[in-house]
Amino acid sequence: MRDTVYEVENEESGLVAQVITWPNIMWKYRVILHDVDAGERVGIHKSFKHLADAEAYADTCVDWGVEI
Repeated sequence: MRDTVYEVENEESGLVAQVITWPNIMWKYRVILHDVDAGERVGIHKSFKHLADAEAYADTCVDWGVEI
């Protein structure tokens, strides 16, 4: 099961970044991005082992736009 453990939104950029649990041997968390204006998920993501790293990356994504 995948649960959202962190979510951040930037209304100016129209992005929402979510950190979800990702039951995988290598990675425990995945950052996924949503374009609020288009109402769809952005087709890129990034996985992390540590929640703090995933949260920091999600914050950066919504602050600066998509820079993966």
